[in-house]
Amino acid sequence: MIRWLTRRAGNAEIFPSKTNSERFERKFYLPASTIPFAAHLLAHYCPEDSQYPRGTIHSVYYDTPDLEYFNDSQEGNHGRVKVRIRWYDFPQTGLAPVFLEVKSKRGYAGSKKRKTISVSSERLGNPTSSQGILPYPAVMHGLAELGYSPPDLLQPLILISYRRLRFVERMTCSRVSLDWDIRSMLIDPKAGRREGSIGMEGGVIEIKGQSSEIPATLQSIRDLGTDWSRYSKYASCVEVHLEEPGSVGRIWPSGRTESA
Repeated sequence: MIRWLTRRAGNAEIFPSKTNSERFERKFYLPASTIPFAAHLLAHYCPEDSQYPRGTIHSVYYDTPDLEYFNDSQEGNHGRVKVRIRWYDFPQTGLAPVFLEVKSKRGYAGSKKRKTISVSSERLGNPTSSQGILPYPAVMHGLAELGYSPPDLLQPLILISYRRLRFVERMTCSRVSLDWDIRSMLIDPKAGRREGSIGMEGGVIEIKGQSSEIPATLQSIRDLGTDWSRYSKYASCVEVHLEEPGSVGRIWPSGRTESA
């Protein structure tokens, strides 16, 4: 159980507004046993985000029939792209905002463009249905407005949801988040086995800012025994659905297990 030991950043303008600017993103995978301590550690050094301190994130990721985006992520290619529709928590009734996003990376540096679109809460209540969150023409039109042309036809592949705590590092204004309770459900049955929702072990700390260096106040995250910075929720979750059920270490990222 995570206790919400957080401090609010009193200044709502603590994050500089740099729309679509390039930023560096470092990720650190955490075994499940260290997540409560990680939450305590981050809360000790960083005030929570004054606007959105916590919440649940849902994303429908798109890919080509050959899973080009997934393969680029798995192989660690220098240039990588993700296309997704993202929303936060679940609205009860009426219209709700979703965000069509194109996220591009060059090594650890990346940028994100997004377009806000209103959809009915009924669609969000059943995101893996054949109707999808948005009609395909609306997705393509939105991507064109964002200046992105996909290499091939795109299709909704997987729904990924997780819980997030958000913080800000005062000295560098870096955005810091802790994600856990990561679950995924395959949308396209041709890509793997449609088994319903599958939970991933562990969590991840993300640090996003203008420098590739870890802020001095956050150097202590190394005490959590983590040093891996190429963790991708998208690639890890897709890989789970491609693996044989019952495979050893299936719900762990490649190369990671937790000692008993």
